[in-house]
Amino acid sequence: MRVHWAALIRLLAPTVIVGGGLLARGYLDQLGDETRIIVANLPYFVAMACLVIAYQFQRLRLLLAAVGTASLFWLIQNYLQVSLGEPDAARLFLVASLGVPLLCAYLLLAPERGLFNTYGLLTAVFFLGLAGLCFVIADGINGADAATRGLFSAKPLEGYILSSGASLLFAAVGFLALVLVIVRDSETEVALAGVLAAGFFSLALLHLDDISVVMGIAGGLSVVWGLLRSSHSMAYRDDLTGLLGRRALNERLNTLGRRYSIAMLDVDHFKKFNDTHGHDVGDDVLKLVASRVKQVGNGGTAYRYGGEEFCVVFPRRSTEDCAAAMDQVRESIANYKMSIRDRKRRPARAKEGSRRRGATKLKSDQVSVTVSAGIAARGDNHPDPESVLSAADTKLYKAKKKGRNCVVY
Repeated sequence: MRVHWAALIRLLAPTVIVGGGLLARGYLDQLGDETRIIVANLPYFVAMACLVIAYQFQRLRLLLAAVGTASLFWLIQNYLQVSLGEPDAARLFLVASLGVPLLCAYLLLAPERGLFNTYGLLTAVFFLGLAGLCFVIADGINGADAATRGLFSAKPLEGYILSSGASLLFAAVGFLALVLVIVRDSETEVALAGVLAAGFFSLALLHLDDISVVMGIAGGLSVVWGLLRSSHSMAYRDDLTGLLGRRALNERLNTLGRRYSIAMLDVDHFKKFNDTHGHDVGDDVLKLVASRVKQVGNGGTAYRYGGEEFCVVFPRRSTEDCAAAMDQVRESIANYKMSIRDRKRRPARAKEGSRRRGATKLKSDQVSVTVSAGIAARGDNHPDPESVLSAADTKLYKAKKKGRNCVVY
């Protein structure tokens, strides 16, 4: 399991959104009456925008997160603007304090498979079922022993409303969100972390004026951010390898300065490898190469150019600076041994194969692949990115003619 520590930087966006909401709360009193009416209903407008965008991009988890955020705001505005000493209000507050983390945990763990299909329908039904289950759990807690009721009683601290038990639940789900952010490296998990934080502050600081308004807006904006970033990823990242794609490369080439180098990299004998071992294994090869190229040093950024070709852009670097980094990539790929299972002995059913892997060692062949690379830099003969790219491609062809598994610059 690979860990993407750099993905933690993405948490900066929901942190700024939620933190900005907390700061903005203190200035709402300075708004005029008409403006305050608009702001008070803004969580609903933001949620509607989320629904439209989520529908367009087929993002069910974020659509449900927007519905949940708007529902929490509606619940607080209509039923929790009273003393929590009232039994009905206390019950609904407990339901909300359980529902927000549990529903966020469900959305964090559920895979994304679109809206209009059987799985999407089941995901939505289970989401609503879990929301209903929170009422049952809350009633069970209220009917439990004194110690359990005390653990989930509101106002455990001065200026803090959320119960100790619900606080621990929020902390556990927050940790889960953090783990999934660095494991999956996805905008959806980051957005859901923002929704979780907004829900937490809405309930923990319920005694503060307008806290549900600013956190309702913050939760919705976190979803909007996640949807926009997700759409950007769809447009600019390659689905198979996870690398930035051709569109992102074209935009990057238009922003380069006066000093840079470009490397073109190609998998050797890839068509022959595909014909021998099949396209599934060929895809695994491309993923392997992409994972190694992504780790290139010296400030390089890797892109999938197309097919078995990759491109690396090195800003403010000469060809000599980049050659060592590309050679390390080439060597790491050549030294990696891939195991290919004997397909004839593999069970037809995937579950049977999973069961047998624990007890039966299937015969496998080890293979390795090599890559060739060419590097060119901007200069008098290559004054623009297109000519540098063409020159790097020419150097790549020379590497092939030279015998492959080498870097030419």
